[in-house]
Amino acid sequence: MSSSTPAMMRAERAPTEECGKGSLARMNQCDMDRLQLTAGDIVTITGARLTVSRLCSASPEVQPREVQLSEVCFANTMADLGSEVAVGKIDNQPAQHVTLIPLSEDAGAPAPISGVRKWLVRPLAWIRPRQSNPPCPALQGLLDGVPLLRQDRVQVEWSGRVFHYQVKETVPGGVVVSDRATTFTIVHPGEDPNLALSYGDIGGLRREVARVREMVELPMRSPQVFQHLGIEPPKGLLMYGPPGCGKTLIARAVARESGAHFINVNGPEIIQKHYGESEELLRDIFAEAQKYQPSIIFFDEIDAVAPSRESVLGDVEKRVVAQLLALMDGLNARGQIVVIAATNLPNNVDPALRRPGRLDREISINPPDKAGRLEILRIHSRNMPLAPDVDLPRLSEITHGFLGADLAALCREAAMGCARESQMSSDLSSGTLGYVCVKMVHFETALAEIDLSTTRQVSTEIPSARWDEVGGLDEAKQILRQTVEWPLKYSERFEFARTSPPRGILLTGLPGTGKTLLARALASETEVNFISVKGPELLSKWVGESERGIREVFRKARQSAPSIIFFDEIDAIAPTRGKDDGASNIGERMVGQMLLEMDSLENIPGVVVLAATNRPELLDSALRRPGRFDLVVNLPMPDMEGRHAILVIHCRGRQLAADVNLCDLASATAGTSGAEVEAVCSRAAILAIGDSIAEHPGKDFAPFSVSLRHFQQALAEVAGGNKLSLTPSKFQETCD
Repeated sequence: MSSSTPAMMRAERAPTEECGKGSLARMNQCDMDRLQLTAGDIVTITGARLTVSRLCSASPEVQPREVQLSEVCFANTMADLGSEVAVGKIDNQPAQHVTLIPLSEDAGAPAPISGVRKWLVRPLAWIRPRQSNPPCPALQGLLDGVPLLRQDRVQVEWSGRVFHYQVKETVPGGVVVSDRATTFTIVHPGEDPNLALSYGDIGGLRREVARVREMVELPMRSPQVFQHLGIEPPKGLLMYGPPGCGKTLIARAVARESGAHFINVNGPEIIQKHYGESEELLRDIFAEAQKYQPSIIFFDEIDAVAPSRESVLGDVEKRVVAQLLALMDGLNARGQIVVIAATNLPNNVDPALRRPGRLDREISINPPDKAGRLEILRIHSRNMPLAPDVDLPRLSEITHGFLGADLAALCREAAMGCARESQMSSDLSSGTLGYVCVKMVHFETALAEIDLSTTRQVSTEIPSARWDEVGGLDEAKQILRQTVEWPLKYSERFEFARTSPPRGILLTGLPGTGKTLLARALASETEVNFISVKGPELLSKWVGESERGIREVFRKARQSAPSIIFFDEIDAIAPTRGKDDGASNIGERMVGQMLLEMDSLENIPGVVVLAATNRPELLDSALRRPGRFDLVVNLPMPDMEGRHAILVIHCRGRQLAADVNLCDLASATAGTSGAEVEAVCSRAAILAIGDSIAEHPGKDFAPFSVSLRHFQQALAEVAGGNKLSLTPSKFQETCD
């Protein structure tokens, strides 16, 4: 597919009666000769997006360097009236097959009614059924000769009504022209997706789906293989993973593709209040599966049906577990019946159910990788009208740790944002609603509103700090880049060098040197999941709760990898052992749990533990050895250049008086921390606001600036004079 060099022209709307309702354009004869175009050529028109149109005969009413577009073509370009668009000729090929999505239909004018039936039919028009879309054979004539491009909108008039469609797919791809031999398929996005659920609707889980198919489909379709080998086929499968990872979706797709009788059992529905009812329900389920072989019994939330009998207190749950175990043992004589169970709490399931012979195989459903996330995004956005600026590969790169349900919610929220924006902009009619597109800005807005399923129970943040907001600390920034950013961007080089990045980094330094700010900037720049844990928040008076909190944090981080766990004030939860005066020894137990969790990260890439403290001598020595906190980065007090950089950052965008010299301020603040320098800037701005209020008490005020006098007073108030190398009086001498 080749095209000529496009020319920039002014877009105007053509009269409907002259240019028709199709995707048509018309130009001046001089412009057509200049671009070597003739009537009937297919041209590309690029405004906010690219579309294709058929060129009409030259019209003397069109001004030079102007192109008049029909309503459909104008809407497809998403250009403003009078804006410039690029027009160029392009090659095309006949369309073999086109898939359309119906968007809306306009009532239009009813079909003409004549004769005596006119007065008979019209009173009954209110009970006349709504006219359906034109059949696919009729579209061959209605769209004959129309140029088509994926994501374009087309409209046809049939039986006095106007119908709007979006081009979903074309065969072949690119710019095609429909003819009488083109076949059409209408896809209705509102249909129940479970009715046509297939393996193609599952993204990012190819390895897991292959193992499930091997487990379920092979014994059903080729039982003679197992008879020849002299073994019994597997009868049970346990899938576990975080909520929203796709366990139920896999089970439904397997049942659909295998053609087996599918019985869906929700765990809580089994538990009944009357004696023996729960066991009877289980027996009826297995009896139904035996009647309609081959069958699949799917237990969703199996931990509610078969909890561990050692920890459960109720007698009903214990009887249900015993009944389920007995039925599972009887499966050998029950033919082609497979039990699939799903849970997000595998450790809560009774161990007797997880032995071979009952649930033979266990499959962990992990969060998808980058390629898997891209596949899921394409699945959930395939029926959405996407603008050309939507970059799905970029979205897959920045959605670390997102599960399938999270990505589906992201697409849904982006579409909702587009709908809200369209409703606020204008009252869209059915004809123009088809031209609304979901843009990249909608996905970016939705991304900030989505909370990960794997980290909702822990403190998670979306840091807004960037590297340019951290003044100085260049050496510390470089170390953090090497530790966290490099393994994500250059993982193949680490594999080639046969080395692994450090798992833990300890930031030390006096209060206010920027430890927390540096951690937030690191998470923001690397775009990984950031789990912020305040040390004292994990402390609990209940025995075992503090250790449980640490385990939960690391478990969530592993599920949402790549991720950063940031322990602020880590000395509160990992003090030196042997100095605990309390009888509970809570500090020693927390240190022990912390050591075990950090050692468990050895074979789990993508999780980095970042900790900060201003009392490193209080930490247990076992945490500071290589292999746990491999790097200890000490953040010094800012030097002259560092203080100047901090002043530039915090004075950015503020109106400063001519007598303010930031270099002199950097010299005057020697010995202060970054937090104190920031406080000086904030206090000086507040003092300037106070002077402005005193001068202009009303709401209307004249622009004001922060002067040297305000900085002098702020230095005296914030630093107290004795913390500075220069007193406020000497500060004036230095500035002079």
